[in-house]
Amino acid sequence: MRIPKPVNAVWDWAEEHGRLMAMLVLLPVLTIGALWAPSLAAFAIGVTVGVMVTYTRLSRRITRLRAEVDELLRDNGRLRHRNTMLESGIVREETVVTQKLLTIPGLDGAETREQRRSA
Repeated sequence: MRIPKPVNAVWDWAEEHGRLMAMLVLLPVLTIGALWAPSLAAFAIGVTVGVMVTYTRLSRRITRLRAEVDELLRDNGRLRHRNTMLESGIVREETVVTQKLLTIPGLDGAETREQRRSA
C-alpha cells in the first residue's frame, strides 16, 4: 500500500514537531478532564511536564552519544582504509609501519648508568 505524498509530508511534519502534536492532543483532553475531575487533570499535567523534561534531557544525551558513535565509525573507516592500502601492496614492502611508543625517562637514565658501570 502506497502512502500519498501529502499524507507522508504531514506525517513527517508531525514527527519533527512531536512536542506540538502532544500539546494539541492533550490540551482538549485535559480541558475536558479539568471540568470533570480537576485533581486527575492536575496529575495528567504533571505527568506530561515530567515526560517532556525527561525527553529533553535524554535527547541531549542521545545527540551527544550519536556524535560519538559517528566519530568512532569514521575512525574505524580510516583504519580499514589504511589496512586495505597496506594489504594491497600500494605501500612498498620495505616500509615498516610502526606505532609511536612512549619513552619512560626514568628507565632511559637507569640504562645508561648501568652501561657506564659495566664498561
